[in-house]
This record gives sequence, C-alpha cells and structure tokens, in this order.
Amino acid sequence: MEITVDAEGRQHIQRPLIPLYKVRKFGEKISDTFAFIGENIRPLFKYITYLLLPLCLFQALAFNGLMSNYFSTIGNLAGGKLDNDNMFFSDGMQGMLGNFILTMLFYTVGSLILVSLVYALMYLYEHREGRLSDITFSEIRSLLTRNIKRGVILTLVGLVIALLFFAWVFLMVMASPYMFVVAYIVGLLIIFPLSLAVPIYLFEHVNVLEAYFKAIRLGFKTFGGVLAVVIVLSLIVGILQMITTLPWEIAMIFKTGLGLDSADNAFTSSVGYSFMTYILGVIQCYGAYLVYAILFVGIAYQYGHASEKIDRFTVENDIEHFETL
Repeated sequence: MEITVDAEGRQHIQRPLIPLYKVRKFGEKISDTFAFIGENIRPLFKYITYLLLPLCLFQALAFNGLMSNYFSTIGNLAGGKLDNDNMFFSDGMQGMLGNFILTMLFYTVGSLILVSLVYALMYLYEHREGRLSDITFSEIRSLLTRNIKRGVILTLVGLVIALLFFAWVFLMVMASPYMFVVAYIVGLLIIFPLSLAVPIYLFEHVNVLEAYFKAIRLGFKTFGGVLAVVIVLSLIVGILQMITTLPWEIAMIFKTGLGLDSADNAFTSSVGYSFMTYILGVIQCYGAYLVYAILFVGIAYQYGHASEKIDRFTVENDIEHFETL
C-alpha cells in the first residue's frame, strides 16, 4: 500500500499498480483480474451504465420480441394452427427472424463498446496520473473513439476470416463427411488463441492482420493459459449472469406456460405484465454487459502475460524508447 497526499492535504491509501505486461501464474491472472475490477469498480460501473444502459433499452425490445415470436410459433405448432410446410412463411417466423437480426446487431454494437471502454480504462489506469480516480468522460473519449474504430475493423476482418473458414469446412465436408470432426477440432484450437487479437489490436500499434497473426503465435505458445483463463472466467461470468437472467427467464416461462393452455390469458397478456417482462429484459442485457467486463479484463491480463513471456514486451519498448532519446 502507498499513502498519497492530494492538493488539499488529505491522505489516500493507494494500492500497488497492477501492470498489464507481467509474467503471471494462473492464480495471479484471476486474482489481478478481480483486483483491477475491485479497485476501479466505480468508473467501470459508471461508464458502462452511461454508454450501454441506453442501448439495453432497445436490445431488450428486440430480444423480448424474438422470444415472444419463438414461443408463439411453438404454441401454434403444438395447437395445430401451423404445419411444417407453411411455418417458415408465418408472421411469427418472419418476426422472429427480424428480431433475431436486431438482437445480434445490438449485441455486436454493445460488445464492441464494452471492450473498447474496458481497454481504454485499463490503458489510462496505467498511464494516467492518479490512475482512474475522478476520471472524466472527456479524458476517455478520444481513446474510446479510437478503440471503437479499430474494433469495427477487427470485427469486419474477423467476419471475412470466419466466412473463409466456413467455406473451407463446407468443402471439407463435401469431400468427406468425416472431415467435419477435423474441422471442428481445428476451429476449437484456433478460437481460443484468436481471443488475444482484441487486446493486441487495441493496445498495440499494429495493423489488423498483424494482430491476428500475433494472436495465433502468442495464443498457441501459451495455449494452456488462454484456455484456462477463458474457461474459468466464462464459468464465473455465466454464474453471475444467472442472477440477472433468472427473473426474466421465470417471467417468460410463466407467460409461455400459461399461454400454451390459454392464449388469451388476461394476466400474462396485460400491459403491466408485458412492461415487467421488458424491464427484466433490460436488467438481463445490462447485467450481461457488466459481468462480461470481467472476461475482457482477464483476457487482457492473459495477453499481457503472453507478450511479456514470449516477446519481452516491456524490455523491447524500453530499448526502443532509449534509442529515440
């Protein structure tokens, strides 16, 4: 602990800085992830709320619409009002497709904003005097904008890579159905190292292809660490997400259970119940973004570990800085 004194003479106890680039054991990666979040919970909560809660208001509408269309289609199939021949042309199926596209669009935008914000705060935490104490949005804006722009590029290139991969899988399966197993294993082996591409591209000054190639190189050389961090933190995130998701799921199941027996049920069809389901949907979306920040922080520390262990990142940066003097 370090004691600092502000301009007004007040003393503050400051925890040791948690560096991004550091060789860590698995337990240190997890503990540093939660230590960073614990130390900076206020700015994280504040700006996630500021940037993503408005998006959740619209995302919940699309997601609730998606689930309502899905359950109504299932109910109509069970009740004999639809058959397999005309199901794909029904209003419920068309509404489900439209709401699915909207939901995925909102989720992509929200995830992009979230990871851009988290990594902007992690960078400023290490390079700003006072870390994230009393940080204002004006101090975050330029770096956040830069991260979002680079995140869009990374996402678009990632989509192209994914399409090429699926095209390769299709050709492999056409040649032999058994090759699907090979393609599935290859996909699993690649997806975990590629998770490092996001922090590489947002923290470093490299082009997008360099970020993907470096992610594969660092990811395979530290594959066990990447796999362990992603799986463990994903499990923790999933458990925490249940807290905000469970009330919404209960409300939807209750509505669906009654709706299958009585489509005109007055209670579940009321405006009040629909509004309650909408609010629970907003809480579910908002809670998901809050807890997924944990995963992004953990992946960043795994990236910092891999960069320091394989490339000696801080040593190379110090040498480059010395040569420019």
